[in-house]
Amino acid sequence: MELWKETLQTALEERLDAAFAELAESNPAVREAVKQQRDASVLVKDHPKYDDELKQIVDSYFEAMQLLLGEYSRHLYIQGAKDCVAVLRELGVIK
Repeated sequence: MELWKETLQTALEERLDAAFAELAESNPAVREAVKQQRDASVLVKDHPKYDDELKQIVDSYFEAMQLLLGEYSRHLYIQGAKDCVAVLRELGVIK
């Protein structure tokens, strides 16, 4: 990957991480959802029927979900920036 793309990707990931941290800090429902997710993860991993086959299925599912949510977050962030620029152009603030 080209250096500028890597730099942009890193900056975007840092902004998304910061935005999520701010969201979790300011929104009790998000904090509770994060806690529920952690608790459920422990319950699943400690479940007596959680064998290697089920572990592979669950891990595959969560890896796919993480990828999808990450891509969705990046898309929304970039679209928000584009929308902001479009509004500023319409208002004549930028050309």
